[in-house]
Amino acid sequence: MIRLENVSKFYYTKGVIAVGFSKVNLNFDVGEFVAITGESGSGKSTLLNVISGLDTYEEGEMYINGEETSHYTEKDFEDYRRKYIGNIFQNFNLVNSYTVYQNIALVMQLNGSKNKDIKKRVNELIDKVGLAEYKNTKASKLSGGQKQRVAIARALAKDTPIIIADEPTGNLDSESAAGIIELLASIAKEKLVIVVTHNYDQVEPYVTRKIKMHDGKVLEDSKVNVREDAPADSTVQAEDYKNIRFFTKLRLGIRNAFNIPVKFLLLTFVFIFVSLALIVETGVFQSEKWENSSSGFNWVFSNNSTSRIIIKNIDENKIAQPFTQDDFDKISKVPNVDRVVSQDLLVDSQVGFETENGDNYLYGNPVELKEYEGTTLDYGRMPENENEILIITTKNSYYIDTSKNGIEKLMGNEYKMSYSSQLKDAKFKIVGVKIVDASEDPMLVPREILISSTDKFFERIMLDTNMAYSKTLVTLGNAKDQDENYPMYKIMLSEKVEPGTAIVSTEYNSNFKSQRVKGETLSIRVKNTYYEDSIDLTVAGTYNKTTFNNYYSLKEWESYSDCNGFIFVNPKDYNSLFEHDSYQVSVFVSDELLVSETAKALEDLGYDTLVMKDTLKKDDSLAILELFSQMVTVGLAIVLLVVSYFVIRIILKSRNVYYSTIRMLGANTGVCRDLLIVDLLVDANLAFAITTLAIYLLNKFIPSFYLVETVVSFVTLPQFIVIYLIVVLISLIISIRYANRLFKKSTMTTIKEEV
Repeated sequence: MIRLENVSKFYYTKGVIAVGFSKVNLNFDVGEFVAITGESGSGKSTLLNVISGLDTYEEGEMYINGEETSHYTEKDFEDYRRKYIGNIFQNFNLVNSYTVYQNIALVMQLNGSKNKDIKKRVNELIDKVGLAEYKNTKASKLSGGQKQRVAIARALAKDTPIIIADEPTGNLDSESAAGIIELLASIAKEKLVIVVTHNYDQVEPYVTRKIKMHDGKVLEDSKVNVREDAPADSTVQAEDYKNIRFFTKLRLGIRNAFNIPVKFLLLTFVFIFVSLALIVETGVFQSEKWENSSSGFNWVFSNNSTSRIIIKNIDENKIAQPFTQDDFDKISKVPNVDRVVSQDLLVDSQVGFETENGDNYLYGNPVELKEYEGTTLDYGRMPENENEILIITTKNSYYIDTSKNGIEKLMGNEYKMSYSSQLKDAKFKIVGVKIVDASEDPMLVPREILISSTDKFFERIMLDTNMAYSKTLVTLGNAKDQDENYPMYKIMLSEKVEPGTAIVSTEYNSNFKSQRVKGETLSIRVKNTYYEDSIDLTVAGTYNKTTFNNYYSLKEWESYSDCNGFIFVNPKDYNSLFEHDSYQVSVFVSDELLVSETAKALEDLGYDTLVMKDTLKKDDSLAILELFSQMVTVGLAIVLLVVSYFVIRIILKSRNVYYSTIRMLGANTGVCRDLLIVDLLVDANLAFAITTLAIYLLNKFIPSFYLVETVVSFVTLPQFIVIYLIVVLISLIISIRYANRLFKKSTMTTIKEEV
């Protein structure tokens, strides 16, 4: 069955060659009970390891059923051990964290046995070796003799044709030892049993062959107690083994994750550290990235709030359409939309107010009053009439003294609007003041003052704004205003002009052959980004220096020559050119971190969007800083992963004996790898769950904690999933690499070294 021809085993240690045994020639057949004796260091245990495939040999040839093994790979020896060898080790090689039952069952589980078969066989063997009362006792709690019995029962649980025993009775009393030897002798009738022993007298009555070794050589090989019923054919056909079952593998992996508390706690702590570090690092990086992306300027828009989205209603022909009430209703229902400013141009417009003597000046952004309905004011009341205004400002405003005396003085003055064609003669009074934190109101980000009033006030302000953003062309007879950027005609509004008519200077008479402009048609055309409109008026009369005051107050101008050329029209006629529905809307979101997602939702509704944050031009130094921040973040992540990898590997060295043991019992690389994967995945998943739960609880009870606030605000669900996958990937990489390292060397070499 097994034949050794000039087989030698050498050890290489730090350049020194040591001989395990040399030029051994032996044959072993089924039905033999062989005892190998000799003093310590004679090579008998080394010979046993080579025979059982636990160690390699460097010289000669070993045959198994006539097949050469010098070409065997480690996988071939694994198959050999699983099919042919049952080991009883001198140092037991039990899994100390397993119970007696679990240790014996392990070898059958690795060979794919069914649970019901395992239970029956293991219980029989436990009774046979006299350990029934210790069935559920962990191996670490057993005496040396009891451990030896477990090792013997485990070897017998695996029904193999060869039993290899290294000092099987070394830790037993004489009575127990005699029972074990009798058991092995009975097994040897159908198997090959080879034992190494120092006490030959103990086994002499039972063995059929004695081999004595000295200094790595065989001194004696003699047959004793020859059996007459020995099998004639020494060839044995071992039964094919089955692969370990999936759920068995899962159960063993989960058990291994928890069965050594110190190892479990250390691994869980490392994975918690890795998970938390990656999550916090991602949060900080995203926070810095957001800050950098939110910094900058835009020359077109004065309100650069990062919570702002500008939207247009574009039809299938790419033509802008006015927003309807249905549009506003749809937009308002989009998640994360905080407010909708129907007149977008107002967001980037400013209005100014000043006192008569010019010693007090206010400058700010107009906001519709409805945005602050129900707001509790710090001073005064909400506006009720057209010429009453509400001021919203910050506590540390540069323009306004927000002390009580400063506010009282502010509210005690009358103001007029600067540069308004619609409200130039109106007098305004501040009736209310609201002081807020700029972070509470996105409209306050670019400016320190908001001015709010009644709807009628905003209608007039909107007309002023539309006029400012539109270009006007005038045609009087054949004299067309050719340059829209530098118009020749200046339109002035006067209530004294009848609707549908216009009053022009007498100087325009010379433009016509009849020397009479009255009765001619005056066309006014306006255009802007969104629409064009026009109106035709009839020239009803003319004015001169004497009659100018009939339509407009000359006192506002230095001389009549400054006003000559004005065209007076009725405000209703002129305003009709600008009283159009909104073609552009600003949306402000509640959570600016989700502004891109909100923009996508608006696009899905058919609107064109422009996210203000994406339009900001950054300073070059900010771009360099962002690149540096990205490099540092990536570098830290790599260092973290490398360090965690080596730390986990060091912790796993405590499992070196376990995985070497199951290798001896027949587990291959795949089984070890899968058990490791399950083991580490349990730790990784539990650690990630603990980390996320801790973040949730900290956010619930200490929401102002900076790192927690950063993580909750900036780490999205997809990023959490990516981090989780990274943690899982680390556990997979370590499992695979560790398993591969285990199988680079023979089992005996591996178990003696640090992996």
